[in-house]
Amino acid sequence: MNGLMTSYSIKKYKESLRNTPEPIAFDQLPKIKMDLVGLSKYASAKGVKVSELSEKEKSMFIQR
Repeated sequence: MNGLMTSYSIKKYKESLRNTPEPIAFDQLPKIKMDLVGLSKYASAKGVKVSELSEKEKSMFIQR
């Protein structure tokens, strides 16, 4: 394909745009603080990546 969109791909693209939710405004995000340094050190001490920690472990570093 040379980069041109076929009528099928244009329809599929427009459909995906219709199905995409609206962005969330910054003022609508929850107001939380997270100790990212502590979270990173905790994961390193356990020998895992931050993404491999459980939600319960991650929640220990959230300050509301």
